[in-house]
Amino acid sequence: MHHTRKSIGREEIGSAFRGSSALHAVGDSYLLLRRPAANRAALELRFQFRYAPSLPPMLLQLEPHSLWFSAAGSAPASDPLRHKVEPQDVAQALAELGERARYSQLREHLMQRTASSKRTAQLAISQARRKGDIVSDNSQYRLPR
Repeated sequence: MHHTRKSIGREEIGSAFRGSSALHAVGDSYLLLRRPAANRAALELRFQFRYAPSLPPMLLQLEPHSLWFSAAGSAPASDPLRHKVEPQDVAQALAELGERARYSQLREHLMQRTASSKRTAQLAISQARRKGDIVSDNSQYRLPR
């Protein structure tokens, strides 16, 4: 069994595996089971083949009496990737702190507000800055005017 990074696109299943025994560029066919955020009772089955086009993802539902999975229809066309902390969460945290905040102050408030790790908060702050949701100004962060 292998694990993947948190957010992967439909076409990058084989290259998304992580760990010491990652299978990148080894297999000809990959199957990935993941639990969609919208339906916690179902599993999404994704396919990727080296020499053939991928099949569309499908939903699988556990049958409680037999403990077998059965097809539950097609997977949603687009399952938006949701990060634990989004750029708008960073802007909201900054607004709660006032007009300006130092990086460490913003990061700590964001970690407490979202129950996230230091690294997750750091990545979210960087992404919010790149998107223009927050602005770095004289060693402090502020909302754009």
